[in-house]
Amino acid sequence: MTSLAVANFCTYNVGIFLGYGNGTFTQQHILPTGNGSCPGSIALGDFNSDDFLDIAVANEITANVGMFLGYGNGHFSQQKTHSTGTGSLSQPLAVKDVSNDSRLDIVVANFGDNNVGILFGYGGGNFTDQMTFEIGSGTQPIAVVVEDFNQENRLDIFVINYQTFNVMILLRDGSQPLLSMTTYSTGNNSHPQSMIISDFNNDSKLDIIVANQGNDNIGMLVGYGDGTFMTQTTYSTKNGSKPCSLAYGGFNNDSMLDIAVANTGTNNVEIRQVRFSIAVSDFNNDNCLDIAVANLASKDVVLLFGGCKATFGKLQSCAMDYGSQLYSIAVGDFNRDSWIDIAVANYGNDEMKILLQTCQSS
Repeated sequence: MTSLAVANFCTYNVGIFLGYGNGTFTQQHILPTGNGSCPGSIALGDFNSDDFLDIAVANEITANVGMFLGYGNGHFSQQKTHSTGTGSLSQPLAVKDVSNDSRLDIVVANFGDNNVGILFGYGGGNFTDQMTFEIGSGTQPIAVVVEDFNQENRLDIFVINYQTFNVMILLRDGSQPLLSMTTYSTGNNSHPQSMIISDFNNDSKLDIIVANQGNDNIGMLVGYGDGTFMTQTTYSTKNGSKPCSLAYGGFNNDSMLDIAVANTGTNNVEIRQVRFSIAVSDFNNDNCLDIAVANLASKDVVLLFGGCKATFGKLQSCAMDYGSQLYSIAVGDFNRDSWIDIAVANYGNDEMKILLQTCQSS
């Protein structure tokens, strides 16, 4: 049966609601996090390998990560804290086995100290002192996720930087430290708040969607599978919406992932069908692979011309007709002129659109 755990920022505790299995829950059971702690984020995991779920909580004002070990019956130990540094203002947590030793570690975004901290687990619910990685003055990291973005069987870290209007990926090599840092802009004054990660275009590579509260949009960064990403494509959430949180799922049972967006400015939750299809070929005959993207929301086909060094030039867009809903794209030389053409399935207008190249793309 599913239960709920919630961080109560203003009352300095974590609340537990045990589920009955029928959509109803017990009254809240309180786990104190300390006077003035202001818990802002929680994460779950079995930190002491006893097959019971435990709770980690980021206590923003008291600058620590609190640990509640579960007994498997809805009750938990008293909190044990691990410092994240004075003034760190710790933000959301991510829990993964970063060190690949079969023990869960905790990654935390330290908003106040402009760094990412890792507490390495060493068994029994115990952790090392925090190891920090500086990510730049004034960045104010506000969210973090941990995944293998370059398919090298090592976990990397992705960070949202609230004040510098960008996202950052920290790639690992075979050593423990995170060496390579690359940033991607989310737009001037975007103030990105949160993100979700999944394979949104069904190419077996991880992509990222970011909630840009300052610009009233969500941004999609399509992953290449090597730890690099396309330039952000944005989708409006309407003026004044101020999107702050995201989730995804198949809400209409069509085998495509949909996006749920929580908007603080308009006090609602919006379901978005952010979909596109992608194809790769050499569209300008320069012996470098290019990318074609069919965008559902913006109703256009976009070409990104490759430079043979995993770099791409400016976007070239081809707008579709009013009412278009572009669901799928395929490429080939349809008129035998040695130039690659594009076919687009247009769900909205019940048609297949053929884009023939009659001259060299630029």
